[in-house]
Parts: sequence; C-alpha cells; structure tokens
Amino acid sequence: MKKSRGYLIILLGIIIVALSFKETRDFISLTLPAGINDYYVLIAGVIVIVLGAVFSRSHMSKQVAEVPIYHGKNVVGFRRLGK
Repeated sequence: MKKSRGYLIILLGIIIVALSFKETRDFISLTLPAGINDYYVLIAGVIVIVLGAVFSRSHMSKQVAEVPIYHGKNVVGFRRLGK
C-alpha cells in the first residue's frame, strides 16, 4: 500500500509536467497566474516525480536477514533474524 502512494505521487508529477505545456493548458482551458512561468511548473513536476520515486523505493518490502549457523567450519543452516 505504501508503494502505491509513491506511484500516485509519480502520477501527480506527470500531470504537473503535462500542465507545463501550453497545448495541454489550452486543451483543458486552464490559465496559469501571471507570475508563474512554464519552466517553474516543469521543474516542480520533475521534483514531484523524483520524490514519488524515492518514496516508492524507500518503502519496499525488506527481506528477513539470515545468519549462517556453523558446526566447526561447515555451514549447517541459517537462522532468521527479525520476524
């Protein structure tokens, strides 16, 4: 579920990047405020995409760590740490 939040943030970033193009804004009849440049919207969209990618990668399921069990010099099994 946490991974899907990251994907939703990436989708939001793609929508913001799409809004940085004049043709897209004309298609949906949206106007930007006077002080906001197209490049600022593009940069904001790219930042949101990167944050979404980081968010989705950082919450990936982690494997349970295993440590070897030795009998002399031979490994006879593995013990799981954690859950």
